This record gives sequence, structure tokens and C-alpha cells, in this order.
Amino acid sequence: MPARVRDEEGFGLIELAFAMVMLNIAILALVAAFNAGAVAVRRAAATSNGTAVADKVMETYRDLKNDAIYLSAPTTPSCNNGGADAGGWPNGIPNSTSTWYSQYSGNTTAYSSALSNSYYSYSTPSSSPQWVTGCTTSGGSTSPIPSTVTTDVPSGLAVDPTKAVQQVAGPDGQNYTVFSYVVMVPVTSGGYVKQVTIYVYDPRNSTNVLAMEQSLFDPSVSP
Repeated sequence: MPARVRDEEGFGLIELAFAMVMLNIAILALVAAFNAGAVAVRRAAATSNGTAVADKVMETYRDLKNDAIYLSAPTTPSCNNGGADAGGWPNGIPNSTSTWYSQYSGNTTAYSSALSNSYYSYSTPSSSPQWVTGCTTSGGSTSPIPSTVTTDVPSGLAVDPTKAVQQVAGPDGQNYTVFSYVVMVPVTSGGYVKQVTIYVYDPRNSTNVLAMEQSLFDPSVSP
């Protein structure tokens, strides 16, 4: 019996099986860690690029005179840059026939205000006084801009500040879909300021917001 106890015959196979199992567990754990790391790096890169695009668009607005901060008039031919939706990229605020209408109009946090909670009215724009477009007219105490918008937006800009929806090139060379909202909101001290909100969407997933940036522009302050 003692001789049989000391006999190690067959133990090599058992040890090998245990070693293979442990090695597989370790390798799978390493692979999972590398995969999680790669996903995290990719997500961080996308967020960083989206933030850079948001900064790029907002800096364009900050370089403008206050009366040049507005969106193109949607459908009125007599107003600047008004026109039809071309290829899904509207010149003005998207309407029901635009490719981006549902997604753009669905973001009520970007354009609702104490003045009105409805989307832009194409038939009677003055009924939605919070929007600032090339056709916005003075509404007395309800409007922070003069009756005639000065259309002195410089030409040749990398970003068109009058477009509600456009694609902007990011640092990685990809085109990012950008939504711009320009509305006016009341301030506690009286009067109104222009509020510009920028949303940047993931080029791989058009419903995923990568970055959001918002700034206020006071019309009473000289540029």
C-alpha cells in the first residue's frame, strides 16, 4: 500500500488538464480586459472628437456680430437663404418634409422657452417668437433683435452658422452631423438674450449625442 501511495503514475495528465483550464481562464480574462479597453478608448476618442466639433461650431458664432447670429429663414423666398430641403440637408429649420425633421424638432429642451413651447410655425413665424431667423421681426418687448436682421455673415467660413443642420469635419476626418438651435430667452433682469445650442451626433450612430454646448449672447453688448 505505501508503494502505491508513492506511485505518481498518471498524475502528469491530471496536472496538465488543470493547467490548461487555468490557462484558458487567464487568457479569456486578458482578452476581455483588452476588448473593454479598446471599447473605452474608442468611446473616449469619439467623445473627444465630438466635443472638438461642438467647440468649432460655437467659436464660429462667437466670432460673429450679434445681429449676424440667426438661422436661415425656412421657406420664405424673400428672406435670406430661404429655400427647400435639398437632399435632406435643409437650409432653414427642418419642416415635416425634411429628413431630419423628427430628430431636430424632437429635442424640445433646445428650443422651448417661456415664450412658447411649440415648434417653429412656417405659416405664421411670429407665433413662435423664440426662434431667431433671417425673417425674425421686432415684437416690441418680446423681441431682442431689431426689425431687420443684418445679414453680415462672412463668406468662406468652414461652418455655416445660419444652417440648422449640417455636416462638419472633425479632427479625425469624419463628418459629424451638427444641429444648431438659435432662440431667444428672457433674463431675470429684463429683456432677452440669444441662446445658441449645439448638438453633435455620432457618425456611426446618428441617434447618439457625442457633445452638447450652449452659450448666451446678449444683444445689448457691443461685439
